[in-house]
Amino acid sequence: MKPEQASVASPCINVCQMDAATGLCQGCLRTLAEIAAWSGIDDAEKCRILAAVEQRRAVHASVADPPGNCRA
Repeated sequence: MKPEQASVASPCINVCQMDAATGLCQGCLRTLAEIAAWSGIDDAEKCRILAAVEQRRAVHASVADPPGNCRA
């Protein structure tokens, strides 16, 4: 059985620090639950998380755009 290649890139930018006030990673703006689940969820769910990250980024505008390949 060959390993599956990830088609939706993780938004992780290796700035892995959780903000106690928001509960979000300061680098990728995901929750701990989203980060932990990432490797086991399907592409549709990954895109849903990336859409939520985009909404969070509008509120936290100082965070750089992480990589990703879900475009509306």
